[in-house]
This record gives sequence, structure tokens and C-alpha cells, in this order.
Amino acid sequence: MKEKAQVSERFREFKAELTSRPSIVLGMGLRGFLRLLSLKNPWTLALVALIWLWTLGFYVLLSTGDYPCENLEFWDSSEDFKRCQPLVYYNDLGLGGLRLFLVTLAAISSSGLIANDMTDQSLHLYLSRPISRLDYLIARFIPVFLLLMCVTALPNLIVYVNQWGEAGLEFDWVKNHKWLLLDILILGSFYSASYSIIGLTFSTAINRESWAAGAFFLFVYGSAIIIEIFYLIMLESGVGDDRILLLSVIHLLDIIGFYIFNTQPFFTAFGIQGIDIADIEVFGVFILIIGSCGIFVNWMISQMEANK
Repeated sequence: MKEKAQVSERFREFKAELTSRPSIVLGMGLRGFLRLLSLKNPWTLALVALIWLWTLGFYVLLSTGDYPCENLEFWDSSEDFKRCQPLVYYNDLGLGGLRLFLVTLAAISSSGLIANDMTDQSLHLYLSRPISRLDYLIARFIPVFLLLMCVTALPNLIVYVNQWGEAGLEFDWVKNHKWLLLDILILGSFYSASYSIIGLTFSTAINRESWAAGAFFLFVYGSAIIIEIFYLIMLESGVGDDRILLLSVIHLLDIIGFYIFNTQPFFTAFGIQGIDIADIEVFGVFILIIGSCGIFVNWMISQMEANK
């Protein structure tokens, strides 16, 4: 009876007026987003509040330096490195960023979306409605993506507006930063979409919510640590290849951020180290990773349908 009640509870997100496939998918996505922000998910709410408080405190009230980017000068480097505040936002806590909180929020919010559907077999009931596997995946992608956009692009937009206000709300300031608003939205979309898709992949591969969340977190940070160690060994041996950094989701997204803001990419784990990788290689690896995740999730769901 308990399992039937859980499945019945899930189907409350369908409304009678949602008759078309786009309406059903959008309705599932928006209701899933609202559930993530409900009082039933206190950890999610706490992380969102913490991220916003950190942003308002350190990036609005205590902001220093030129915005959005300022030059970094090092006595042992002749390269032109820049510290861009919208990029620093995605760094680790030691560098003033919120990556730890963002990854934790993505792990918590995405881990149960598909895992719970697979565990209680409600996935079959969803797909028995007039929606395809792709529709279902989009409906499960929307909640996490919207939630992460609320803690990636949106806080950076608040910082943008604050900086504009400090400039006297002059439109000349907007003209001088004409691509900044678009860059912030694009960068936030890359981070949000990537963490959403990877999180749903672990939710599909591991049908236990807590384990899926832990595996997602360990994958993101574990791969970064391993790649950094190998990168250091390669540098010490004189055969360094910057492309190894692309095997870490963290560093891959960081490098994409540098390209979006048209600045020289650099690596900071072992001091300032310039990165030289062709943009076609960076975005090619990104498409390969995200595409592989999407194909795997679709295959896992198709296997469940075949074993119904």
C-alpha cells in the first residue's frame, strides 16, 4: 500500500488540462522544480539560501577590484592573465568561489529524480502516458536545470546589476560591457546543464538516491584530484600535456568559462600555469561527455522498458 501511495503521489503533477505532450513535459518540469524548493527538501533550501547569502556578502557588499575582470601580474610570468569575478564565482572556497556548494546542490537535487522512478517502477506509468523517453528525460532535466540557474546565472546577474548601479546606472557602462550579460547567461547555462545531465546519469545508473548523490560528488571532485596529480607528474617529467585537464569535469567547465569570457585560460592548483588547448578540442570533449551521458540514460531507460 505504501508503494502505491508513493506512485499516486507522483502522479499529482499531472493535471487534467495538460493534454498535449509539450504541456505534460513542461508541467512535469515546473512542478518538479517547485517540489525541489518546497519545505520537504530542507537541505536544498538551506544550500540555496547559503549560496545567496555568500553572493550578497562577498560579491555585492564586500566586492573589491575591477569588474568584471582585472589583470593579474606575476614576476615569473609574461602572459596576460585576468581574474574575472563571474569565473571566480565557480571556483573552490579557498579562491572565493562556491563550487563546493553548487556541486553538493546538484548532487542532492538530481540524485532521486530518476532513481526513485526506477525503484518504485513508476517510470513505466510515466511512459505509458503520451510522452516518449526523450520527453520524460526533458521533464526530469528541467527541475535541476532551473534550480541550478537560480544559483549560477541569477546571482551573477544580481552582481551585474549592483555594479551597474555603482556606475550610476549609466547606459555607457552597459555599452562598455555589451557582451557581459550574455556571457553570464551562457556560462551559467553550461554549468547548470552539465551538472544536471551528469547528475541524472548517476541517478539512472544507481537506483538508490543517497548512493547516486555520493557517487556524483565523488566523480566530480575525485576525477579533478586524480587529473591534477597526473598533470603535476607530467609537468615534473617534462612531458606535460594540457589536454589531460579535459578529462575532469571541473577543469573542463573552467576552461570553457575562460573561452566564453575571451581570456587566457590558466591552472591554479600548483601555482599559475597557462593552458594552451584549442577551443575545438575543448568543446569537442564537452559534447562527447554530455552526449555519452544522454545516450547512456536513454539506453538504461529503454532496458527497463524491455524488461517491463
